[in-house]
Amino acid sequence: MRFLLANATIVLPDRVVEEGWVVIDRDRIGSIGCGAYPQTPTMPHFDLDGAYLFPGLVDLHCDAIEKLVQPRPGVEIEAGIALHAADRLLLGCGVTCQLHALSLDDAEFGVRSDRFMHDFLHRLSMDRHCGARHMVHARVEVSSQRGLEALKTMLGHPFLRLISIMDHSPGQGQYANEQMFRAYVAQTSGRSDAEIDEILVRKRASQADIPRRIRQVVELAARHNLPVASHDDDTPAKVAQWVEYGLRIAEFPTTMEAAQAAHAAGMAVGMGAPNVLRGKSSGGNLSAITAIEAGAVDWLCADYYPASLLPVIFRLVDRGTLDLPAAVALISRNPARAAGLDHLIGSIRPGLLADLIVVQRVPDPVVQHVFVGGRLVYTWTEQSGTLPFIHQQAAGESLPLR
Repeated sequence: MRFLLANATIVLPDRVVEEGWVVIDRDRIGSIGCGAYPQTPTMPHFDLDGAYLFPGLVDLHCDAIEKLVQPRPGVEIEAGIALHAADRLLLGCGVTCQLHALSLDDAEFGVRSDRFMHDFLHRLSMDRHCGARHMVHARVEVSSQRGLEALKTMLGHPFLRLISIMDHSPGQGQYANEQMFRAYVAQTSGRSDAEIDEILVRKRASQADIPRRIRQVVELAARHNLPVASHDDDTPAKVAQWVEYGLRIAEFPTTMEAAQAAHAAGMAVGMGAPNVLRGKSSGGNLSAITAIEAGAVDWLCADYYPASLLPVIFRLVDRGTLDLPAAVALISRNPARAAGLDHLIGSIRPGLLADLIVVQRVPDPVVQHVFVGGRLVYTWTEQSGTLPFIHQQAAGESLPLR
């Protein structure tokens, strides 16, 4: 099916087009223009009344699915139910491609386990009812005994698209000492002091084997052509080590020195959108706005809060930090490029998959319509009945992203 979206404010990679139009040809973006648009009797067109037309948002790291599966310590909901709940949430936030950040460790934090990862990948393989593109970002905890072995069983799965290397040992990255680690585990998992003692014993015993595990993760990822990201880098020296390993993505650097070193080394540096909205890190680390202003950030992710992505665009534009195309690129083209998906999604360009979102600013941004592969998968308007023809004619199974 071919149809046309007209009278839109289109955000292209390098400019904004007023009174623009886009022709959708089946699952792809066809032609783009402004002013007078092509009209044929057989091609319906829809007036977007000046609303913004953005590329669908691409999120490389969000662990919100964990809260949908385990809303409270000891309470677990089926993966399929959580997936469909996440799908509706993500579409309403404008996310058309989500890499769910799932951890592989020793099940220290409930759902962060190889069992849940296998369940989730199975659900993705079976599901035909989600509107967004769902994939997996495997976070391999190298201080765990099971993380690496679990990864080996998942390599080659078509929905596994990104790997990151984490070391959450006490004294590393997120936890400055064992007391901080103990408090976090107790708060998030409800484990007893004795259970946390056992975890700490395993962590201490794993230290000597961490370099070998890192090498294996990198080698396995290269064998399967998967990008690998570092996590919570705090020094230029640590960044230099990752560069030697061949890593090209750095997520959540905790200091300006680490962020600038990673960016200068050609790594795609990612930070959290909630950090931008709040103006500070929840862990007292580097301010994302400060890093963006310094030119050290390439992409933003939802981290733990999907609704943070879209408002970040206008927050950065209103501050004068970035223009609109650059702000949009932080959560669309740039993360797609970092994950090796920019030849398919992330920009409004002819030939790319027609993953598009229609956004009104009223004054906070609201997603009105979402298209994935040219198919309308989400709509919200104050008046019902908008775009009925697309609802009726473009329905059908969405194409998998390969």
